[in-house]
Amino acid sequence: MGDNKDYDFEDNDLTQSDEIAISRMSDRSILSRCGLYLSLMTIAIFVVQIIAGIIVGGFFPEVADADWFNVVLTFVGIVGVGLPVYIKLMKKIPDSEKGEKSKISIWQFVGYFIVCIAATYISNLVGLFISAFIEIFKGFEVVNPLEDFMLNSNWVLLMIYAVIIAPIVEELIFRKILLDKLRRFGDLPAMLLTGFAFGIFHFNLSQFFYASVLGILFAYITIRTNRIIYSIVLHMMINFIGTVIAPFAATNQMAALYVTAWFFGTMIIGSILFIVNSRRILILKPEKPLVRKRDYIINLGTLLFLGIGLSIIVINIVVY
Repeated sequence: MGDNKDYDFEDNDLTQSDEIAISRMSDRSILSRCGLYLSLMTIAIFVVQIIAGIIVGGFFPEVADADWFNVVLTFVGIVGVGLPVYIKLMKKIPDSEKGEKSKISIWQFVGYFIVCIAATYISNLVGLFISAFIEIFKGFEVVNPLEDFMLNSNWVLLMIYAVIIAPIVEELIFRKILLDKLRRFGDLPAMLLTGFAFGIFHFNLSQFFYASVLGILFAYITIRTNRIIYSIVLHMMINFIGTVIAPFAATNQMAALYVTAWFFGTMIIGSILFIVNSRRILILKPEKPLVRKRDYIINLGTLLFLGIGLSIIVINIVVY
C-alpha cells in the first residue's frame, strides 16, 4: 500500500454565490440532498440503460443478444452517465472535516479482509434465509438477478468490470463522495447511511444484506485511515472471489471442497477476530447531535431514494 493520493473533486467552476450557498447549507438539507442526488443518479442510470437497450434492440438485435452487451450497457449507465452526474451534483454539498491520512500494516489489512469475508458470508446466509421465507409463504421463487447477469454476460468483460471497474466506481460514490459529505454527523451515522445506501444501490434482495454490511465495514476502514485505497482493494478481492473463484468451484468437485473449507474457516476466524478486537473499535461522534435521529431518514431526498430503491427490489423479486 503506497502513499496513494485520494481522488480530488474540487470544482473550480463554482461561483462565489455558489460557495456562499454551500457554506450556509443546513445539516438537514445536506441529508436530503445526499438522498436526492443518489436518486437522480439512479434515475439517470436506468433511463440511459433502458433507452440504449431499446435503440440497440430495435436497430441491431444481434448486438443486443450478444453476451457482452449487458456488461457494456451497465458500464455506460453507471460509469458513462451515473458517476459524472453524481459528481457534478454532489459538489453542491460541503465536505466534512477529516483527519490526517494513516496507513495500516499488511497484517491489519489481512485481518480486515478476513473479517469482511466472514461478514459477507454470514450476512449472505441471512439474505438466503429471508429469501427462502418469502418463497415458502408467498409461493414464488426469489431469484438473484446477479446470477442471470453473470450467466448471460461475456466472462472476460464481466471479470474486468466486476473485479476492477465496479469496485473503483462504487468506492468513489459511497466511500469517497457520499462519506465525505456525511462524516460531519459522526462516524456511526455516516457508516450506517453509506452502508445501507450501498446495499440498496445493488437493487436486489439477495445482495442487499451482505452489500450493506460490507458498506459499513468499508466505511469504518476509510474513516479510520482517511484513505479509500484500502476499501477499493478489499472490494476487488471480494468481487474476485465471488465472480471468478465461486463459479469455478461450482463446476469442480475438488475446488468445491476447498471453497467449503474456506467458507466455514473464514466465518469462524473472522468472527473470532472481530470479537477479540471489538474493544478497539473507535466510533467518534460530534460534540452535540447536528440533527434529530428521525431526520436521517425522514427527509425528502432520503425517502425518495428509499422509495426508488425498494420499489426496484420488489419488482426484481416479482419479475424474476
